[in-house]
Amino acid sequence: MAEVKVAATIAPQDIIDNETLNSINDNHAYIDIIELRIDQWESHHHELLMKNLSLLNEIKDHFKILVTYRTISQGGKGQLTNKEYLQLIETISSIDECQMIDIEWESNIEVETHKRIIENAHRHQKQIIVSYHNFLETPPLEELKFTYYKMQKLNPEYVKIAVMPKEKQDVAMLLEAVAYTSEAISQQVIGISMSHLGLVSRTAQGVFGGTVSYGCLGEPQAPGQIHVKELKKQLLFYESM
Repeated sequence: MAEVKVAATIAPQDIIDNETLNSINDNHAYIDIIELRIDQWESHHHELLMKNLSLLNEIKDHFKILVTYRTISQGGKGQLTNKEYLQLIETISSIDECQMIDIEWESNIEVETHKRIIENAHRHQKQIIVSYHNFLETPPLEELKFTYYKMQKLNPEYVKIAVMPKEKQDVAMLLEAVAYTSEAISQQVIGISMSHLGLVSRTAQGVFGGTVSYGCLGEPQAPGQIHVKELKKQLLFYESM
């Protein structure tokens, strides 16, 4: 069984408020990664990012900081063009105050462009999660496996798929793809079946070879997220079996 890290997602509208900072402190024992979402900011991404990274580093314990800009096409609020998005990723790569970056897998971006962006991030000692999100459905099993395969060819540290189930068979299919991929590639695998229907994919992630599960500190930032304290409790339950 894989050891699963807990990522706590925060999405401040501006500067991180004291309530959120206190919540991070109060729940630090359950957190391995802080995912800082920045796609909700309409502008001033760099200025706000630096201020918020500074705040997180002031309270930083053992956790790593993951920066994520989620585009509209993959369920977020970000409206940057592909060119602007890639420029933002390159800017984030050069920032010392974060350790991890989420980079979206987009089929309309050339593979060589993806590779160049990731190689640049690696030169700056960043760990990369290449991710694909589908908030409408769960693609067929072979498509899920092939998407993982295409993402791992970019040589990131993690490959992540998050999809929306319509029935319980969709959840089982996602977990089967995670189990297969975790044994077939060297990268760490993340697989999330969203909404309440897919909750087991978050809590039993390690059983199927997944290595990161996302939770929240207050309001869920994605369908099906639960509080990091409860998430850690559930993960430890499966690890103890």
